[in-house]
Amino acid sequence: MNIALKEASESEYWIELLGESEYLSNAEKDSILTDCRELLKILTSIVKSTFNSK
Repeated sequence: MNIALKEASESEYWIELLGESEYLSNAEKDSILTDCRELLKILTSIVKSTFNSK
């Protein structure tokens, strides 16, 4: 899960860069970032709950 969280964070960074470079339209960037950030929240919650249960 930690690896997935790291990869999702990196994906967020690259999506933002693609939006800034206008490779993605604002609508595309916003849609993808919304999904990515939701995944980040879920993965963060899993990692925190796993860490706290040990």
